[in-house]
Amino acid sequence: MKPGPPPDTAEARRRYRQLASRYDRHIRFVAPLRRRAVERLKLRDGDHVLDLGCGTGASFEDLRSAVGVTGQVTGIELSDEMAAVARQRIEDNEWKNVEVLVGDAANVTLPSDVDGILFFETHDLMRTPAAVKRAVAAGGPGARVVAFGPASAPRWAFPVNAIVRSVARRYVTTFEGFDAPWSHLAAEVPGLRVRRLFLGGAYLAVGQTAGPPRP
Repeated sequence: MKPGPPPDTAEARRRYRQLASRYDRHIRFVAPLRRRAVERLKLRDGDHVLDLGCGTGASFEDLRSAVGVTGQVTGIELSDEMAAVARQRIEDNEWKNVEVLVGDAANVTLPSDVDGILFFETHDLMRTPAAVKRAVAAGGPGARVVAFGPASAPRWAFPVNAIVRSVARRYVTTFEGFDAPWSHLAAEVPGLRVRRLFLGGAYLAVGQTAGPPRP
């Protein structure tokens, strides 16, 4: 099978400009999975966590609860319109330790020595090697890395694939690498553990950056 086209950042900006105002209504059903992903980061009070492709900041509440008032949450978002919703969420909740940086994760300036890195429903980012490499490099020794997203299920589960692709095509600009969306992350995080969910139609990947495990 020929590989598909790479992610299209211009098209992603266009789509999310249109989706931003109603995005939160569309993603309510994944809230339990979001909490599960954040739990796998094993964050502690005072930690700094990086939320790649943070969108409207839907993960911020769980992440901030995990790092406490002494920690830091940094979101990275490509779309100005999505980031505006995320910043309004921050203002409404009066979170002083949550911020959003707007730009392409492949070249935007990232914080360093973070304790946790989250990719949640970010297929285009997961299929952008430069973004994955830079995100992992932002982690301190033994930083936890967690990714969750859709994937191609085995061929026998064709109804699952039909549903997953029908939902995903609204949010992704390519299905390249959909058989193993975590492959670039696995190249940067030795020992990455991947668990298939929902008959293979989704995955949860957990690992840590090089260096000794955090105490």
